Amino acid sequence: MATVPSTSRQAFLANLRESGLVGDEQFAALEARLPETERGRLVARALVKDGVLTKFQAEQLLAGRTSGFVLGQYRVLDEIGKGGMGRVFKAVHVTMNRTVALKVLAPQLVETEKAQVLFQREMRAAARLMHPHIVTAYDANQIGNRYYLVLEYVDGPSLDRLVREQGPLPAGLACEFIRQAAEGLQYAHEMGMVHRDIKPSNLLVLLPGGEPRRRRCTVKILDFGLARLQGSENDAQEVATIVTRPNMVMGTPDFVAPEQARNLHAVDIRADLYSLGCTLYFLLTGEVPFPDGGTLEKLIRHTTEEPVPIDKLRGDVPPAVIALVRKLMAKDPALRYQTPAELATALESYAAEVDGWTAPAMASGFTSEFPQEEPAEGAPSSAEALVTPLPASEPNFVFHASPTEDTGALINTILPDGTATLVSGAHLPGAVKNPAAQADRRRITLAIAIAVAIVGLLVGLISLL
Repeated sequence: MATVPSTSRQAFLANLRESGLVGDEQFAALEARLPETERGRLVARALVKDGVLTKFQAEQLLAGRTSGFVLGQYRVLDEIGKGGMGRVFKAVHVTMNRTVALKVLAPQLVETEKAQVLFQREMRAAARLMHPHIVTAYDANQIGNRYYLVLEYVDGPSLDRLVREQGPLPAGLACEFIRQAAEGLQYAHEMGMVHRDIKPSNLLVLLPGGEPRRRRCTVKILDFGLARLQGSENDAQEVATIVTRPNMVMGTPDFVAPEQARNLHAVDIRADLYSLGCTLYFLLTGEVPFPDGGTLEKLIRHTTEEPVPIDKLRGDVPPAVIALVRKLMAKDPALRYQTPAELATALESYAAEVDGWTAPAMASGFTSEFPQEEPAEGAPSSAEALVTPLPASEPNFVFHASPTEDTGALINTILPDGTATLVSGAHLPGAVKNPAAQADRRRITLAIAIAVAIVGLLVGLISLL
């Protein structure tokens, strides 16, 4: 449980007044009914209990944060995700009282005019997608130097979290989740779009409950921000939303298609189908297809190796479903299902809402515990790593990206000058490693790299003759 520095009643209320979370009249009314105590934590607890503040807001105020709670018409309620490209918050539209997910880009990603144009193109592409199995993009805007995207809020876990907390899914339910995702991808395909980063963490599950008519789980595809409109060579410059160097890769190494690892610009919807096959493999086994090694090793194995057969890891998956996964993960795109609609039809016989399966009692990973006060003034606080005091000149929504935040590495992101990042060496935690096998693969990788270098040198020498 997080701890925060001890805060007095006076300091906490001063932070609350400055934050803009309550108006002057509301503040006066609140102050009159607060408990008689000089401990700011107890005052904060009372406001959370009364529904005036969220636990996230209270934690930030106790830690001394007075800015970053309001962006335009949106009041921030909680932080639900973060990464190198920015942070995602649960927020509410003040006027419409609609709960949304607010994705705020890290400032360094949109510092240049070129990067800003990329952002605008990506958002126009995402705005075209309106489908029950795709997270809806409501708005994209800029306030000062902050660029943000307003998305449909899905109060449910990702498939990645669901499997990691619940274990492999019943085969029928796993097929149903992938069938729904295929329906969303078919719609995007018909709109001329490819996702390019399909993975369990980009598939959210809206669990049963809440709305009276919502009696089944609903899968929604998240983050078409990496999508690139597909067009002819003549209009490629106009519709492209991603600029990468020819030798760079975009995607997540545990789920990326072989052809995407070779050439991002040459892929079509069948690359998403390969990634969907890797995702189904994960839902059925609880493991990624190639758990060992770093990024380069994983990319090579997707191209040259077959994963451990599903029936070696689990004995109750129907052979027809295993064959379906193998077809999805064929190295040659021509041997896969050719459209998501074709896949969805193939899954209908095996997809099912499973009787007796209980949806887990989990939300989207929000703070569930109220922060504990430190036992003594001045003692080290874990909250200091969460909330860094801001200089007076610092704008709202300052990002503190960590290289260990993501379970899958996004191999390529857009830097301020529009170029690509270096290939990440991240891999999924908890993978079972075989040192001897890893050493063999490293030797193979080195041999391949040397061979490629020699061939390139020979080609260069021949061209000079």
